[in-house]
Amino acid sequence: MDHKETVYISGHRNPDSDSICAAIAYADLKNRRGKVSAVPIRLGNLSRETKFILDYFNVQAPILKETMKPQVKDLTIDPPYRIAPTTTLSKALNIIKNEDISALQVVNENDELLGIVTLSNLTDGYMDIWDDNVLGRSQTSLENIVEVMRGEVLYQPADLRPLNGRMAVYAMEAEQAKDNIQKYDIVIVGNREDAQKDAILKEVSILILTVGSHISKENIDLAKKHGVTIITTELDSFLAARLLPLAVPVSYVMTKDKLVKFKADDFVDDISTIMGNTRYRSYPIVDHKNQVLGSISRYHLISNKKKSLILVDHNERNQSVQDLEYAEIIEIIDHHRVANIATSQPIFFRNLPVGSTSTIISMMYFEQGVSPSKEIAGILCGAIISDTLLLRSPTSTDEDQRMLTRMAKIAGINIEDFANQMFKAGTSLEGKTPKEILSQDTKEFTIEGERVKVSQVFSMDRETIKTIGDSLVAEMKKSVEDGQGSTYLLLFTDILEESSEIIVVGDYDQEIAAAFGSQLKNNSFTAPGVLSRKKQVIPNLTKAIAKKKQGLAEVI
Repeated sequence: MDHKETVYISGHRNPDSDSICAAIAYADLKNRRGKVSAVPIRLGNLSRETKFILDYFNVQAPILKETMKPQVKDLTIDPPYRIAPTTTLSKALNIIKNEDISALQVVNENDELLGIVTLSNLTDGYMDIWDDNVLGRSQTSLENIVEVMRGEVLYQPADLRPLNGRMAVYAMEAEQAKDNIQKYDIVIVGNREDAQKDAILKEVSILILTVGSHISKENIDLAKKHGVTIITTELDSFLAARLLPLAVPVSYVMTKDKLVKFKADDFVDDISTIMGNTRYRSYPIVDHKNQVLGSISRYHLISNKKKSLILVDHNERNQSVQDLEYAEIIEIIDHHRVANIATSQPIFFRNLPVGSTSTIISMMYFEQGVSPSKEIAGILCGAIISDTLLLRSPTSTDEDQRMLTRMAKIAGINIEDFANQMFKAGTSLEGKTPKEILSQDTKEFTIEGERVKVSQVFSMDRETIKTIGDSLVAEMKKSVEDGQGSTYLLLFTDILEESSEIIVVGDYDQEIAAAFGSQLKNNSFTAPGVLSRKKQVIPNLTKAIAKKKQGLAEVI
């Protein structure tokens, strides 16, 4: 099966319901088409209204992703090859050779990383363990010895004698073996019954019979009496002596101290620096439980490429993810003016003068012959109702109404009843700080060379607005003083009364109020009939700023 490209779909910063629901629905449509793996993301916290919509239709919120910097999980990495710490050096060597991999991950019974074994670990270890006590020092098991000898246990006592002696080959006369063969040794011997008997009487731990050598019943009985384990193998003495050290468990030679490992969420730039300062050929990738996900080497960094990104409900750089340069924009679906997003290649750009991006997404479902689920149809309804203010906004079109009606039938909702519940849940300001209110739905615009922030809050909670009005003005002035723009507007929009109370601070406050045919009083004025930030507020802002700048230019 071909690996599908991952494509992220994102709305704007400080996301509103249209931004979130459009991202979710378009990801669903993309995934239904089956050509890519589409992942909806969000760049900020959900509003109360958006939470209500998603909870009502039992739809999961997009993941929060505030950066497009490439991470380890975006790379093509090697799959894990996990082995137990008791695995023999012999088996580990065979796995590396046969599977053509550079490293094995040593894990415990919970798949948690204990260490790493590479070919250099094994070869260096094999050279270092050529002393005759290595089996004892490494706590090698009888099972490992039997495996490496490709042998069979002829006798094993109930209480296995400790394997902490030396490795030895009984290839001398008994007199010469007096000081060479000792208690607890692991001894390799052929078919000489006298040598077998002598080793048993010396109470070695294991007696290994090579070339399938015969052992008499008398010597077997003697072994039982003295607690000596008997193993038989078809290997000759030379091969048995060479292979016996490979019974050592990988836990003895693995890299475990100061182990360099990475997590799937680590940034590629960071791990590249660490790789440059270390000498390992392979690095394990683990999750938050320290369980192995795979491994990465320097050559994997070649696969590092920009993340594919689809923008919905915006096309202004300063409204998108901050490090947009790390992403490759492949599509834009929007209903706002064309702004300043630049792409490196031609893309699919769909921009329609309708009241909601979710209207466009709804149209695309029907155009492509895909029927949305009840849940997806429901969140699209919520977004269209929200962005068009239940079709009261001047930006609303007949297409918005058609799509809302069609999706409402699929979702099985009464539009008026649902809208009332949604607006009631979404417009309450209870318990919110001025900072939270201002960040709820804020967009930044560049108008006549000036940075202008415009926040819009739909609320019928007039008492709370009066109570915190001064605090809101103070917070907005602080933003302007900190250089975050020359002018800041906050719209409190009452959908049912179809009117907005506008608070404004900054360089163009008087001119802005005049552009709406009002006078500024305590940093605010009422704007009857004003519901749309895009169609009603931005044009008046442009007019006010341009007029003042022109007047200043004439004076100069």
